[in-house]
Amino acid sequence: MAAVKIYRWGFVGAGGMAQALAADLEFAPRCEVGGVYSRTPQTAQALAGRFGGRVYASLEGMLADTAIDLIYIASPNQLHYQQAAAALQAGKPVLCEKPFTLNAAQLERLIGLARSQGLFLMEAMWTRWLPLQARLRQLLGQGAIGQPLQLEAGFHSRPPAAADNRFYNPSLGGGALLDLGVYPLSLASQIFGRPAKITSTVQLAPTGVDESFAAQFSYQNGASAQLSAGFDGVRRQDIVLRGSEGSLQIALDQGGWKQRQLTLTRGGRSEVFDAPYLGSGYSYQADEVVRGLEAGRTESETMPLAESLAILQTMDALRAEWGLHYPGEDELQML
Repeated sequence: MAAVKIYRWGFVGAGGMAQALAADLEFAPRCEVGGVYSRTPQTAQALAGRFGGRVYASLEGMLADTAIDLIYIASPNQLHYQQAAAALQAGKPVLCEKPFTLNAAQLERLIGLARSQGLFLMEAMWTRWLPLQARLRQLLGQGAIGQPLQLEAGFHSRPPAAADNRFYNPSLGGGALLDLGVYPLSLASQIFGRPAKITSTVQLAPTGVDESFAAQFSYQNGASAQLSAGFDGVRRQDIVLRGSEGSLQIALDQGGWKQRQLTLTRGGRSEVFDAPYLGSGYSYQADEVVRGLEAGRTESETMPLAESLAILQTMDALRAEWGLHYPGEDELQML
């Protein structure tokens, strides 16, 4: 019997998201931390010391190592494009944290590069693979609430309001839209597709990034979505989706977008679906990557590249309304 392939992941970045995925790889038995590169060597040492793997002094060193099977990018937003491009050019499949890139033009270049190389590329929208999201897609496919008509979703937190905090730093691709808003935008995309019309309001921070926003999306079929995100305080804000024949409500964990419970209401009766997840919920996206690689696919069927691109195009449109432009985001050179 052939040995089971274990996929050794190269982690680029060693912050909170990287630590969360590394911890959850214990629930993805065919995955392990193979190595870590960070611009801050101490954080790389800490991650490798806890979860294993080699520490690399440079990104180039990691990408040249044939023992590393794929790359996971969890660095600050403004680094995603060039680091993902470097990984693809080195022949490595890539899972890249959201926001995939700063803008749609950067992602178009990455998609073209991945396809020219025949390599797997995916956005790390981990919520797509939570068990509850699978249940949501099943219920919608069965017409449980008839035609979906109205979505309400938001994501709010309160990071330290300091210019050196990456969330507030325009040079690091900061702002509520890219770090928090991408979650409700991605959910709206999954349900309705791309909006036909966008209206929004924004509150800019003194640093120039968006501190909070509210948006209404209108769709060709008459549906709408009210979406928001901000650094204006942690709040309980469950997801509500109303349809022509009923509604769905998803309970969110306090302070995050982890989803364990869904309530279906139809005909005056409610049914509750519990969908617990393993660990912190991040192992499911790792399983999706492995399935894609094993099947010889170059993208995920659940989070396809065309949809990731459409979401970034929508975020570009919002930022254009707000006059928000990041330093250096128009640089499209490949490494």
